[in-house]
Amino acid sequence: MSDVSADVSAEDGAETRAETRYEARSAAGSATSSFAAAARPVGAAGGGTPAVPPVQASTVFRLGVLGAMATERFAAAVEPHGLKPKQVGLMIVLSEGLAASQLDVARVMGVAPSLVVGFADHLEGLGAIRRTRDPADRRRQLLTLTDHGRELLDTCSVLARTLDAEFAEGLSEQEHAVLARLLGRLAADRGLPTG
Repeated sequence: MSDVSADVSAEDGAETRAETRYEARSAAGSATSSFAAAARPVGAAGGGTPAVPPVQASTVFRLGVLGAMATERFAAAVEPHGLKPKQVGLMIVLSEGLAASQLDVARVMGVAPSLVVGFADHLEGLGAIRRTRDPADRRRQLLTLTDHGRELLDTCSVLARTLDAEFAEGLSEQEHAVLARLLGRLAADRGLPTG
């Protein structure tokens, strides 16, 4: 990190591009309900029976659409606290002890290191994290969650649980528990924190 302002400038551009992609996905997600209603599977030759299940019946497609909707709601819920979902994600990585250096956090989150610099700048400004130089390697920045950061993360947890209840409103308690367990397994299989 020889030039923090250059990193932040690069991060701003990268985050803007990432947000533009997110907005495009959200717009596509909003349009999906009308698309899915209008879409009809192509039938097999002569029989009218679908050759393969329609794309809107696939797990990946459904999770993607529902994920875009959930992200939009979560983003709106945490915005009044000065946060964005990926900044909350960074705090989760720190709270779970999955990484401490900016480079390792970037690897765990699957984002460019320059984005982590920007997230960390913002969270440090909120008093949610603290940056220190790694005594073993002065080139590395270590991130730690502050008490205020833990409070913010607790607030985000309450907001997420409220949104969970709204999102799964049509499910019974048992169905919601099964869904949570299955999503937890899918997340764990991909190395994501499951809490």
